[in-house]
Formats: sequence, structure tokens, C-alpha cells
Amino acid sequence: MQIWETSKMIKSKFFCYLLTVVVLIGFSTIAPAEELVTPIADIIASPDAFVGKFVSVYGHYSGWKNAPGSPPVSRSDWVLCDENNQAIYCTGTIPQDSETGAPETFWRPLSILATVKVANGLPYLEVKQLRAIKPAVEKMVSVAQILFSPIEMQGQQVGLLGVLAKGYGVKGDRLYLLADPTGAIKIGRMPKLYPKGTILHIRGNVISDENGLPMIDNVEIISAKVN
Repeated sequence: MQIWETSKMIKSKFFCYLLTVVVLIGFSTIAPAEELVTPIADIIASPDAFVGKFVSVYGHYSGWKNAPGSPPVSRSDWVLCDENNQAIYCTGTIPQDSETGAPETFWRPLSILATVKVANGLPYLEVKQLRAIKPAVEKMVSVAQILFSPIEMQGQQVGLLGVLAKGYGVKGDRLYLLADPTGAIKIGRMPKLYPKGTILHIRGNVISDENGLPMIDNVEIISAKVN
């Protein structure tokens, strides 16, 4: 009886020890990894706290769109942007497709290692290393799915197949539309202009325009066929 109780006590202690090890490993491997990424907004809000420091930053390649002032070093400086359009200039390594050498696609997710510097009172990143992150395969939808469920679709990344059309907004401003058999939807600035009637497969985010109507922004061209 005593031997059985001793064995039971040893197993209980071993289980507690094993559980403690698992928890410690979890905290040591997962928690610090989350803290390693520095939000762009934090650098912009408190540049003096980061200047001269080496940071890991996640964001989207924004080319020269959403530029926060003038390029700090050269005209080749480019912009990194987060989901809330908090933008910061980057200099040094330029995002390029590893196979073709062409500039990375607009709004491609990037993971960056850089040193924070300041010029003209604004912080910027001196990039030492970057990695383009392949986005998950987008959900293909029709225009009607977005128009009929704008709230549910808000913020989602979607894929659309349709024909490029042009029109005018309520203020007479020129705008681009993507039309499919179910309807037409406004699209934001494209990385490359195509003639009216071009068949496009695009990827982008569902947002609301200045009038509260759904539209597709951060447009990425997956394929294009000019008629």
C-alpha cells in the first residue's frame, strides 16, 4: 500500500514538473516573439524612444503612396504602411521580387529589420533586411456580394474578376469601376493603368469611400487581359 502511494506521489510530482516546464517553454518562445515586432504607430508617436535602435517592423509596401513628407535620404526612399495608413519612410534595401528583380507588388506584406533614424523631425527606417510575405489566397467574390453585405465584408481581403470601366462620382470626379455580371464597384488607385474594357483579376480590401459606399482599395493586379 505504501509502495503504491509512493509511486502515485512520484507520478503526481512528475506531472506537475512537466506542466511547469511546458508553461515556461510557452512563455519563453511565444510571448517574447510577439514583443519583438514594433508597431509603426509607436515609432511615429515616440521617435526619440527608438532612434538608433534596431527594430523588427511589419507593414505593407506602399511605394510612394501615403508618403509622410519628403524622402529623408534620396528619391529612391519608399513607404511602409500599416493597416491604419500609419506610414513611415524606408531607405536602403528596396523591395524586389527575388526571381524577376521587379519592384514588389503594391501593398505586399513585408517583414523588416531596420535601424530607426530621424530627419527633419520625422523618423524613418534604414532597412538592413526585408522579407516579402506571401498573402493567403484571397476569397473570390462577386460585386453583388459586397454591395448587398457591405458591413459584413468591411475590411476583408477579396478577389474579383471583372471588366475595367470608368465613370464619374457625385462631385464629377473621374473614377474607376470593376464590373461583373452582378454589378459594378468603385476601385481605388491601381499600381498600373489599363484601358477601359480590360479584363482584370484583382485582389484588394473592402472599405467605405468618403460617401460611405463600399469600394475596393489597396488594389493588386493578379492578371490582366486587354481586349
